[in-house]
Amino acid sequence: MLLIISPEKLSNLNSSYTVVVFGASWCPKCTEELPKIVNLYQKWKAQGVDVVFVSLDEDKIAYKDFVKNFPFISTCDYQKWNSKIVKDYYVFGTPTMYLLDKKREILLRPNSVNQMDAWVDWYLIEGNK
Repeated sequence: MLLIISPEKLSNLNSSYTVVVFGASWCPKCTEELPKIVNLYQKWKAQGVDVVFVSLDEDKIAYKDFVKNFPFISTCDYQKWNSKIVKDYYVFGTPTMYLLDKKREILLRPNSVNQMDAWVDWYLIEGNK
């Protein structure tokens, strides 16, 4: 399954890996996990991992306020659970993460930011020593 996000397309990213995070400003766990991703983003980016946040928000002001400090691509179509991408990826809860490879195929569905960071540490940092 390939993932395309407007106005940006994942194919436009030059990263070897992409973490796609589905979440929303109204999600209590997202307000915990997304700041962790912000803090880890430079480390991940240095290892060839980019991040794309797909919001399930319906409120434009809440969305824009939530993502204003994110250093990565963020997108929202304001359709919440009715969004095509949410249905295409069978997202039934937030946050939901997928790790995609360079061909934009799903490699992993991390259960947490900590699990994703452990993958970066183990496969990319340790694996390159």
